[in-house]
Amino acid sequence: MAIFAASFLSINAQDILVRKGGEMENVKVLEVTPTEVKYRKSNNEDGPIFTEKRSKLYSVKYKNGEVQTFNGKPEQMETNSYYSEFGKVKKFTNELDLYVGTGWGIGYQLRREFNQYVGWNIIGISYLSDFANPKECGLVSVKLLGVRGNTPSYKWFRGYADLSLGYSFEYDHYDGIYYSSTNLYHHFGIHLNAGVQVHKNFAFGCHFSYYTPEPIRYIGASLSYLF
Repeated sequence: MAIFAASFLSINAQDILVRKGGEMENVKVLEVTPTEVKYRKSNNEDGPIFTEKRSKLYSVKYKNGEVQTFNGKPEQMETNSYYSEFGKVKKFTNELDLYVGTGWGIGYQLRREFNQYVGWNIIGISYLSDFANPKECGLVSVKLLGVRGNTPSYKWFRGYADLSLGYSFEYDHYDGIYYSSTNLYHHFGIHLNAGVQVHKNFAFGCHFSYYTPEPIRYIGASLSYLF
């Protein structure tokens, strides 16, 4: 019984690393820096020194009972999270877009985030028009297939590229003295938006759209609000 009690106390008199995936490891923590945790294995305290990035850890529980938490909950970090660097879980993103260039336009996009680097554009819709004749001509696009790619982030900054395919219809309306008419033209389009996300809710980029069979090109700047 005494041997068992001594063994139990020995096991529990260790520091414990808790990783974001939920795994725990008994160690002897040597140093905690702003970016890393240095430790030795509990079963070999005179052995080699290991280093673990703080971004991969949830917390350290010291043998005196103190707990040092880094960010988030383990079960949260284990999921396919969006902004996992910032401790925020997000599986879906709504995006509102404003386009200004050879004309003006507005858009909406619903995206499913697989991780902080790749997302699937589920569905979106946009409207583009000329500055001069917003009531007389316009282009409505329904985006059905698309993908979003993001670069690794630095704080709130990261680059992105967004590519979508879809169906579009163009209309022009004429009001004359003697008659009025409205014509519809059907197109298939490709939409590319690339830029920089500067905050968890805002992104700036360049928008390019190309429509066929009658070639139509739209180039302009984009401002996006994500929520």
